[in-house]
Amino acid sequence: MEDFESLTLPTYIKPGLDIVFCGINPGRISALKGYHFANPANLFWKGLYLGGITPYQFKPEETAKLLDYGYGITDIVGRATRSSSDLKKDEFIEGAADLRNLITQYKPKCLCFIGITAFRYATNRLKGKVEPGLQDGLFFATPDWEGCYIFVVPSTSGVNAHYTREERIDYFRQLNEWNKSQK
Repeated sequence: MEDFESLTLPTYIKPGLDIVFCGINPGRISALKGYHFANPANLFWKGLYLGGITPYQFKPEETAKLLDYGYGITDIVGRATRSSSDLKKDEFIEGAADLRNLITQYKPKCLCFIGITAFRYATNRLKGKVEPGLQDGLFFATPDWEGCYIFVVPSTSGVNAHYTREERIDYFRQLNEWNKSQK
């Protein structure tokens, strides 16, 4: 079997984007294919389309086109794994610091975490209940990310049993409605 754990995916970002989507880290299939959310069982690309964020359902290999629509994409940790549980605490700490630097530098209007776990590790909110949606309805609370709203969509992984497909797509709709209201 190919060594996928040494593979990383590019970050697609530029200044002034409306939304930057942030996953936890690439999975095996995404790493081997070289594109974000490339596992056919993952709901990300379908969620963007059905939520009204993209005009059609992008294929993973069209990831760079997100930039044309005002969106970017990255991960907290670049190292691919079979499961995010294979990541180490120091990888999350370093990845969260890198993410803060990225957001500070490029200043998107909104950072959308794909998954509650991604949000928890990036913001060090490891305890307590986190509800998906716009967080606190305000700009992110740390000075590093001032001016950037935070939105959380439940994990789009095919193994997410906590939210139905319809509920996850509805969060993409909510994100799209919020984004439109900001223009």
